[in-house]
Amino acid sequence: MVLSAIGQSIRWGDLLKGSKAELNPNGTVKADEFTYQTAQPDLFAGGDALTGPKFCIDAIAAGKEAAISLHRFVQPGQSLTLGRDRRIHKALNKKNLALDQFDRTLRQRPAVNTEYALTARDSRGTFTEEQVKAETARCLGCGATKVDQYLCIGCGQCTTKCKFDAISLERRYDVQFGAFEQMPIQVAKYAVKRTGKILASAAKK
Repeated sequence: MVLSAIGQSIRWGDLLKGSKAELNPNGTVKADEFTYQTAQPDLFAGGDALTGPKFCIDAIAAGKEAAISLHRFVQPGQSLTLGRDRRIHKALNKKNLALDQFDRTLRQRPAVNTEYALTARDSRGTFTEEQVKAETARCLGCGATKVDQYLCIGCGQCTTKCKFDAISLERRYDVQFGAFEQMPIQVAKYAVKRTGKILASAAKK
């Protein structure tokens, strides 16, 4: 049997007196899970006061998001929700993957020190040199380094949405790259040209 005895509790005192903020039966305050706004519009909450005892990093994350909400709240005409990442992450559907062409080598497992198996010490050992080489060889080298839904891909959607007409796109180059494997070579050509122009401009100055 494991008994949770962290010795922490929330004492609000008169802090919420006269406000519309509501409390849960366990003493935590009720707030929106996305904006961290309580029933008192100008009161935002996060950390243990909202979730109860939790990890420090969760409190830090809540503080940053609540700060964004608070900043928007005091700015006229701002929305607390528009344009914000709801942090809804979908798991990869592994059932539809075609893995026949990939090396499906199993992960390496570190050795176990049986002397520490029944103690509080970490019984896991370290990889041998051969295991390290085998484990690093498992990388599929797919070429995907970053997936960012907010990264500009030149779709032009922003030009149709900006009500101030402050954004415009202009085609400067008509370039069509070849196969993905040849992309670094194609990019290198333009990188060399660009570097030359920068150096020439710096020399003139």
